[in-house]
Amino acid sequence: MRFFLFVLILVGCVQDNLSPESALKSFIELRSGAVVSRDEVLSRISGKMRESIVNMPEADFEKYADMKNIKFDSFKILSKSCTEERCFITYSIEFSTLNENKTGSKSEVKKIAELSKEDGKWLISDVTNMKTYHDMIEPINAL
Repeated sequence: MRFFLFVLILVGCVQDNLSPESALKSFIELRSGAVVSRDEVLSRISGKMRESIVNMPEADFEKYADMKNIKFDSFKILSKSCTEERCFITYSIEFSTLNENKTGSKSEVKKIAELSKEDGKWLISDVTNMKTYHDMIEPINAL
């Protein structure tokens, strides 16, 4: 029984990047409510996205990497178009922005991710925002 459980855990960890959908979802989950390192991000991306992260100044990367006040509520794949080496996935994510442990806003973002297969692993090479909707729950404090 313990061996079976070990195999399930091992397979679950290894399968992160076996499909384009799982690679994309694991990248989003990695960032949910956390601060990630540049190495963690770089291990999951390639192409234009990798180039922009590598060239990003440290202060800008810290802002990009800090998502501890963001709680992802849902992830939906809307469509995909894939070949053996490249995949385009249209997806939406819904998330809440937390201010002092209260929900300050809810957002829904529709995006297109381009993934490429490199060394048997799916990596995100570009992401394009299509549409963003924000629902402000708390009033915006301009001060």
